[in-house]
Amino acid sequence: MAFTYGPFVVLCSSCQKPSLATVHGSITESTHEHDHAQVLHLASCQDCGSGLLIAQGIDQGAEGEEFTSPVIRWPSPAGSVGARVPAALRQEYEQARVCYQAQAYTAVAVMVRRTLEGVCTEEGVKRRTLSQSLSALQEEGKIDQRLVEWAAELRVLGNEGAHYTGSQVSPEDARDALNLAQAFLDYMYTFSTQFEEFKARRAKRHQKNT
Repeated sequence: MAFTYGPFVVLCSSCQKPSLATVHGSITESTHEHDHAQVLHLASCQDCGSGLLIAQGIDQGAEGEEFTSPVIRWPSPAGSVGARVPAALRQEYEQARVCYQAQAYTAVAVMVRRTLEGVCTEEGVKRRTLSQSLSALQEEGKIDQRLVEWAAELRVLGNEGAHYTGSQVSPEDARDALNLAQAFLDYMYTFSTQFEEFKARRAKRHQKNT
């Protein structure tokens, strides 16, 4: 994918419409992933004029640098996930969110299921079925029973969306699937990490005081 400094086609966080974003300046920053960096673009929506901060990932692939699709980082899109969620999963979830904005509700269910598959892959779990992979995550202590139940329902909804049954996923189910997927990702990669950092700081402080 050729790198470009825009204009980008984005779903504007302010006017909630697909629009071109004009880039006014860019910087490249490294991330905690050694084979991944990102470019941050200061841009503006050509429709409403609102300012936007757009991120575009740079991955070191076998054939050199590969650039991901641009994603708005600020203002935070409704339903966006935390920056600690791996870039590949953020992109999968963002596509689900764009499908919802486009009222492609069945596509939302499919993208949410792909997101769950991505979580298992990121965590190094690969079983014959997604259900078995999610069970393996629970056995490893990475998700609890409530998250297993959420994921199971999202998996079933995704299966319904992926196969022709003559019926469509409802707007309400698509919205709930998107919200549950957001909570699942933030629990896995934002809240759990913050909690571990909190415990580590307290343990270090306690060690200093004893």
